[in-house]
Amino acid sequence: MMRTPTCVGMGGLTLALALGGLGCGGSNPSGSQAQGSAPLTPANSGTLTVKLVQDGNPGTLSHLNLVLGDLQVRVGGVWRPVPLTVPGQTIDLMAATSQSPVVLAAQVPWPVGSNDALQFSVGAGGTVQFSTDDPDTTHNLAAPQGLSGLMGLPGSFTVTAQTGTELWITFDVENVVLPDGTENGGYVLLPGPIRGYDKGATGQITGTLTTQAVAGPPAVAAAPLGAAAVTAQLQFQDGQPGAAIAFRSVQADASGAFTLDLLPKGYTWCVVSQPVIGTAVYYPQASPGFALGDAPTDTYATSLAFLTAPVPGILAGTVGASPGVGQEDVVDLIQEIPIGGVPYRFVIGSAAVVTAKDGFSFSFPAVPPGTYSAVLNDYTQVSGQGLVDQPEASGGFVVSAGAKTNLSF
Repeated sequence: MMRTPTCVGMGGLTLALALGGLGCGGSNPSGSQAQGSAPLTPANSGTLTVKLVQDGNPGTLSHLNLVLGDLQVRVGGVWRPVPLTVPGQTIDLMAATSQSPVVLAAQVPWPVGSNDALQFSVGAGGTVQFSTDDPDTTHNLAAPQGLSGLMGLPGSFTVTAQTGTELWITFDVENVVLPDGTENGGYVLLPGPIRGYDKGATGQITGTLTTQAVAGPPAVAAAPLGAAAVTAQLQFQDGQPGAAIAFRSVQADASGAFTLDLLPKGYTWCVVSQPVIGTAVYYPQASPGFALGDAPTDTYATSLAFLTAPVPGILAGTVGASPGVGQEDVVDLIQEIPIGGVPYRFVIGSAAVVTAKDGFSFSFPAVPPGTYSAVLNDYTQVSGQGLVDQPEASGGFVVSAGAKTNLSF
């Protein structure tokens, strides 16, 4: 998934993400202020419930088990610990869906005030499993010592007296697990996009993914596209049409149904998908934009029907510089899709930059024929800012049916 502008402070390996007017001036968790011990009363407190769900395209991941450490939320400029329902619990992010979220904290008394960031740590003992392995095969998953996420929320939220607030955290599982390069066959967890949402300030888009019906002869009925990744993308960037940012991704169920929830209100969202299911590859589709407003329940519905790409092509590339320390670089594949007669550039796929024998490479093994561009999300250590994403865009190029296209950054 295409990253929003990101900065990562290396003190405790801290990840900060910004959306809209939020900045990346994250402070080091180890140097955070301690919250005062003023007693909470009904007059100066509400309650806070925190839930965790997975985000992103899981690919071949079947289980991603993490041991969660402490959780803190910044309220009124001061960090305050959130008592966890089960301290140190191991959770499987693949099972943490919107329909079955992991409840990290439930109705914790919380002071009134503005909350604008959160952080949590990941401990030792994690494991990972892949659908391409034997079901009983488990790999050790190492997390850098002190790995934590410091997230700017997409719009701060305010807890008011005698009210309950639900904070939902999404953890992007796409491109965050890499082989550790040892003979033990273990893996390492890298920080991916992690975001927090006031559930009451979000809306959702539901829908279905199907194949296109064929009139024939012979006639072929539309069929559901289950297990395909579908993404909510911002229709505008810097107030201008022509570009989109992939933001939230889920997987359709066996019937092709999906729910893209936790979409912050005040933005226009498009639904985008380019299904690859087994050996079947489909041309991408995008919905019209849905402007999520201030309605108490802001829900839209859409459906997308896909045409098969009979002979896909291959895109392979190289990157001249190594990924930044503690972070992996990601290449986003971009294609123009017209919406209401206006062309928008949508992210239709992402690939991690990996270390190969001849340098650093990436690949998209099944790409529908067409004209594309690409963006390399290149993370670089910058003094005083940590790891900063410095995206590099390619020019346009054509992927032909049954052919291999090479690209270099």
